[in-house]
Amino acid sequence: MANSSYEIIGRGFGREKIKAFGIFLKSGGFKVAPEKFAGLYIVLGFLAALLASILFLTLDSLRAYIFKLALFTMRPLAVDFSFTVPALTLILCFAGVFTFFALLIYVVVILSADSRRNKVEAVLPDFLILAAANSRAGMTVDQALWHAAKPEFGLLSDEVQIVAKRAFGGVPFGEAIDHLAYSFNSKIIRRTVSLIKQGLASGSQIAVILDRTAADARDMQIIRRDIAASLLMYVIFIVFAAAIGTPFLFAVAAKLVALMENVFADIPTADELSSFGGSTFIQPQPPIVTSEQFFIFVLLSLVLTSITASLLIGVIQKGKSREGVKYLPFILVVGLVLFFVVTELVTSVMAGLGAG
Repeated sequence: MANSSYEIIGRGFGREKIKAFGIFLKSGGFKVAPEKFAGLYIVLGFLAALLASILFLTLDSLRAYIFKLALFTMRPLAVDFSFTVPALTLILCFAGVFTFFALLIYVVVILSADSRRNKVEAVLPDFLILAAANSRAGMTVDQALWHAAKPEFGLLSDEVQIVAKRAFGGVPFGEAIDHLAYSFNSKIIRRTVSLIKQGLASGSQIAVILDRTAADARDMQIIRRDIAASLLMYVIFIVFAAAIGTPFLFAVAAKLVALMENVFADIPTADELSSFGGSTFIQPQPPIVTSEQFFIFVLLSLVLTSITASLLIGVIQKGKSREGVKYLPFILVVGLVLFFVVTELVTSVMAGLGAG
């Protein structure tokens, strides 16, 4: 009953979107009905957003922190509308968690699809060479692929065996091999499938097509490795700047802001100086940004810097920004840990000098 409810909810996205979503899930290796998965996402995303909203309303510390963040980011609204900021913050909390849940699912599926693609493309040249040898031995295309699907080829062998079984079961080979193109988010796989289908339709020698495709795939792997090696210094610089340099500078700046805040807190005001007969011609002004506001700014900046750095690494290494998502947790955790460690070290040093 629950499964049918999820499917009913998922059908609300429309047939074309569900079909595209099913191909997307299939490329990630998820063997689940797309309607059910979409409906499950809607239900779980709504529950997660509702739970976050309840926590926002019930936990005073969390509500106070998010409210301060809203005041910092939406200061013009806070001046004129005392109700607008809390209400808008609650709405953004609900929508933000729901959106984050969607992005989390997307990232998990896309990372799984990229991992499957990398594994398959690594063994594809050897598989095609073996299939070409089988084709020269007199086997048909489906038999050549079937006998080339050795266990050492991993995921590729599993999907090729499914294609061969469908072909042996009476499904036209052109339709059966489309399963291989949909199972992996790989241009090389789709190109190989397209060339095989065109070769069969035109009566070309499949062995020659497989050999040339294998050579092209191997050349592409060599080029990618050479490019990644030549750009290694750029990757090292980005990681150093995002995970080490930026947190270190922010930690020193945060301590400086806190120190200036304490110094101006001890300076007498103009009224106090006048009462003691002091001159008020020059009156220093405290910093506009408080240490608490600067701390919120630092956290947001570290998160954005980590995201940007990880996406840049993905573009440099693989040519796709999403390839760098897997580096985001490492860069973010290292940056935050280093920020707090350096903050404590600077505080200890300043306390030892009598200025903390």
